[in-house]
Amino acid sequence: MKISKFLAGFLIATIGFSANANEIEVKVGESLSGKKAQEVLKNLSQEIKSILKALQNPKTRVANSIKGGEYPYYNDVIPPFNSTTDSLAALKDSHGNTILFVAYTTNVPVATIGEKATINPELKDRETGEKTYYIQEWNSKTNKLEGRYVNAYEYYNGGHNFNAAYTEWGMPHSNSFGMWIKLNAYFSNHITLFSRNESYSEDGGYRSDYFNFWLLSNGQLSVTSKITDYSVDSLTTTKPIPLGKWVYIQATQNALSYQIGWKTQDGSDEELVSKVFDKATLNIRDCDPNLYCTKKENIQRNRVFDLRSFVDVYVNNIEFRNYINIKEVFYNPDIRMFALMNAYNPSQTLIGVSNGFTTYPINTIIQESYNILTGGTSSILKYEDIDIYYDPNTGNIVLLDWRINRMGAK
Repeated sequence: MKISKFLAGFLIATIGFSANANEIEVKVGESLSGKKAQEVLKNLSQEIKSILKALQNPKTRVANSIKGGEYPYYNDVIPPFNSTTDSLAALKDSHGNTILFVAYTTNVPVATIGEKATINPELKDRETGEKTYYIQEWNSKTNKLEGRYVNAYEYYNGGHNFNAAYTEWGMPHSNSFGMWIKLNAYFSNHITLFSRNESYSEDGGYRSDYFNFWLLSNGQLSVTSKITDYSVDSLTTTKPIPLGKWVYIQATQNALSYQIGWKTQDGSDEELVSKVFDKATLNIRDCDPNLYCTKKENIQRNRVFDLRSFVDVYVNNIEFRNYINIKEVFYNPDIRMFALMNAYNPSQTLIGVSNGFTTYPINTIIQESYNILTGGTSSILKYEDIDIYYDPNTGNIVLLDWRINRMGAK
């Protein structure tokens, strides 16, 4: 993912701040990269006059559960330090002595703090989830509608009967996804915020996109759904969502009626757009035209939550989480426009992130880390958030890892 404009010309500046423990004056010093950084890592304990100790069990003298661990860990950190992409910043006292080093990603000198996305277990459990949802399906043998109970996965994914008079069951044509978002930059590529597609045979070769909610590279929001294998219908906002502000965004669908809305938290701007999509977007294909099939061999299609894509964006995509702050994420087809904007309730979400995650400059992270490690407090960090490496012989902390691919970021 390339960032179109953000952190241009960033340098680790020499800044001073007063630590709240013992009022020791410390500062973030020079930035080291390449071979020089690698040399420092080889002799880390000798480079440091540490005053900070890793919290240890007094009986075992082993550090309490922390991300990171003993240094050197197989002569490196986890994942291995990359001299072409990673840098070190030295935290020094007022006499110029190095207290510890901080590893960070050279071109992304920020760190993200907060929770990751959660998915309602019922929505993931296609086999054994509790069957509490009632549906009716058409039985072509008896020419009657027959009812049964299904689990959340089957119900919310929706389905398609083969009898034309009774085509859908569950919720294949209803969607609602929203969240609070704060952008630090626009992106050079479009980003999928949420997608729900048709299931299909891998060898089928037809378009399956349906209710794809996009953040476009220019900051506008868009929803697309296929009409044919060669065309889509779409709805797009006319204005980009502003940078540097919390903005509530939401996209909804009720059959052919689509809406996208957004409002800034400070009330300075908003937009709501609507459109009736082409009726062909409701079609769920019975039979793959590229395969020979009879009625008995028809392939039942569903409108499936793309959970893998959702996890890739909100959990695994570290770059995304380092440039976009989010909170109060939800998916639930029953939620109308802006209904949860000021009334978020985790129990109403099928997919969600309550507190979200927030990005901070590396200098802020270093200062807040030091506050915690010297017995102070922080409004943004906990001890458990920090990837700490320490000398097993002395217990001295020698390195903090705040790279975007650090262990604690996963």
